[in-house]
Amino acid sequence: MMPRFLLLLLCTAAPAAWGWSNHTVGSYLALQDVPALRDAAPVEVEPLAQFVAQQYSAVAQLLDEQERFAREHFNAYPPRPDSLKLPATPPDDLSQALLHALRVNPLIHLSMVIQPLPGQDMPAHPHLKAEQVMVAQTLSPWNQQRFVQLTSGEAVSPVAVLASAADEPDYGHDINLFSDNPGPVAALYGFGPQPFGDARFQFSSQAPFHMGFFHESPVVYAAAGFLQRSWPQWRAYQYLGLSRLAFATGHPYWGYRFLGWGLHHIQDLTQPYHAKPLPGVDLPSMLLMEGKALAGFDTDKKAAIERVATRHTEVEKYQFTWLSRLLLSGQPHPMLAAYADTRRDASYPPYSVDYLTNVVSAESAAQAAAFDAAIGQWLDTAPPTTRFSAGNQVQREDYDHPALNQQLLQLIGHFGAHSRNYVGAGMAKPETP
Repeated sequence: MMPRFLLLLLCTAAPAAWGWSNHTVGSYLALQDVPALRDAAPVEVEPLAQFVAQQYSAVAQLLDEQERFAREHFNAYPPRPDSLKLPATPPDDLSQALLHALRVNPLIHLSMVIQPLPGQDMPAHPHLKAEQVMVAQTLSPWNQQRFVQLTSGEAVSPVAVLASAADEPDYGHDINLFSDNPGPVAALYGFGPQPFGDARFQFSSQAPFHMGFFHESPVVYAAAGFLQRSWPQWRAYQYLGLSRLAFATGHPYWGYRFLGWGLHHIQDLTQPYHAKPLPGVDLPSMLLMEGKALAGFDTDKKAAIERVATRHTEVEKYQFTWLSRLLLSGQPHPMLAAYADTRRDASYPPYSVDYLTNVVSAESAAQAAAFDAAIGQWLDTAPPTTRFSAGNQVQREDYDHPALNQQLLQLIGHFGAHSRNYVGAGMAKPETP
């Protein structure tokens, strides 16, 4: 049986289950100088139903092929119920049919929007409110973001489409899909009970699709087999296939948008808290804390729970607030350069279906303990990076913490390199026999 300490800590450590606070900003910085994107012609916006209607047979065939592959290849993969297969005759609501076949939350809005970079805008376009773009359970972290509404047929930059789409899976794609979640598909999708995530937060039900613990010891897996029930690599595989199909059939808008959806899951696993369940805590220490708690001394246990949750949350605020200020200043900075640094791109193996598991998450897991320690050193010397103090005054952060900044710059470099490698794989033309 899984140690109760492990279960409790995993359910509390990452209630938000987002990997980086805003994927769009990082994607712009990582991708805007990629020649194939920078030089690409604008693409015409089109509704999802239009793409599916024109390519229905090809989409149905692709999803069936992906399902066969997933059953054979992905560990602990729950087979798609046959009832979700796209029917031979196209149904009336093509978008809903596709979302069901992909086992994505059918309540997502699929709004045609882009996010501009901080300090930029498209003033001739209306803006949508957050509740018009994402499901209600995810609103809080994105209330201050701007969503520029697009119209069908409008020409838009491929980089803007891709970067904006990279944030979308956090807008509700993977919320309430498990059999013990509320909602219309919990009993339909075949995922079984939610394996981990904090039940107090509905949006944390997306965690098993945005986190992956692929590099734990056999002892940990034996004690907590539920850790293997996560599928970010499957989501990246699904969306990459759809992206390639859209490009090949003359639907570049959806080629870039599907590619952005898959990119999100690659980027999530560059965050060590998404690749290690308990950064900085080894198994002997965990069991010792549990033993003390069982004897009535649970101070260490409670402290560990609070430590992991606080460090994950606070470092996200630190990094994104710092990044936003750098962008608004308009000045060069090593953080901005790290996103676009291509020197390590070719040092990684070519992208493959196992790249997220064997490369991205392995790299993050290896850095997790050092990252966690650096966050701890920073928190010992600086207040949490909340936007306002008790006196409702904006708190200032000098961002002068060398150990933490060094860790962040390394992780941002990984974020950029893996983003470009995934996008390159999606945009590559199929090899001819």
